[in-house]
Amino acid sequence: MPPSVIPPTAKPLSLSDRDCPWPMEWLVSLGVVSGTLTQELTQLVSAVRLLLQGASRELETLNGPAAVRRDLQTSLAACTRIGEILNSFRRLTRQSGKPKEVEVQVSQVAKRAFRLLEPNARQVKMTFRAEDLDTLPALRMREGELDYLFFALIRNAIQAANGTEDRHLLVRGTFQDDTVVLQFHDNCGGIEPDHLPRIFEPFFTTKPLGQGIGLGLCIARRVVCQRGGDIAVESQRGEGTTFTVRLPRTPDLGSGVRYVR
Repeated sequence: MPPSVIPPTAKPLSLSDRDCPWPMEWLVSLGVVSGTLTQELTQLVSAVRLLLQGASRELETLNGPAAVRRDLQTSLAACTRIGEILNSFRRLTRQSGKPKEVEVQVSQVAKRAFRLLEPNARQVKMTFRAEDLDTLPALRMREGELDYLFFALIRNAIQAANGTEDRHLLVRGTFQDDTVVLQFHDNCGGIEPDHLPRIFEPFFTTKPLGQGIGLGLCIARRVVCQRGGDIAVESQRGEGTTFTVRLPRTPDLGSGVRYVR
């Protein structure tokens, strides 16, 4: 059963740079906070990794249970992935120097995101499907940007699933007018109409305390706008949601991102 197609009558919400409702100083503060948290978490993850490596070596010496050794190796792999995600955040919040730009294959980014988030999706009975992503040209982007975009939008769909019925997410790609168009369709029940205008606001979340801080979609939008693209959302309450991302193959950095009060 494919994800539900959002009816054309659903009015899309599209935020351009001029429509951004929060002031620049909020985003500056957000960057400082993100950078500080990233640094602190990196140090903690490094400490955990060292402890796990030591325990793994000790178990090898003592010929400890194979199951425990496998669990330790899995934990080490998770620490490595956490480190990669933190490095992506560090690159996003870095203010000095010229970030490295690379050619990014959309299909490879999607496969990484699916692989990383598949255990979470399985817990809420969600499945992923990609369509036509391997036909897209490479995008010129900063390292880690597209990974974060995919991670944020896929995780957003997972969090909307209720875990009591099968849910689906389809990521479809097309190439139009030198622009890569990505659509993330889910059938997870849609977004409350009152919440829709606020979903890109920093720190806006409908999740219970401790389950989210409301930065995922805000940063995802910032990534898109900085590359000269745009992001829009359509949602039908009780049906599902579609995020549409448009990214020029070569970023239009001259347009910049403007924030107004």
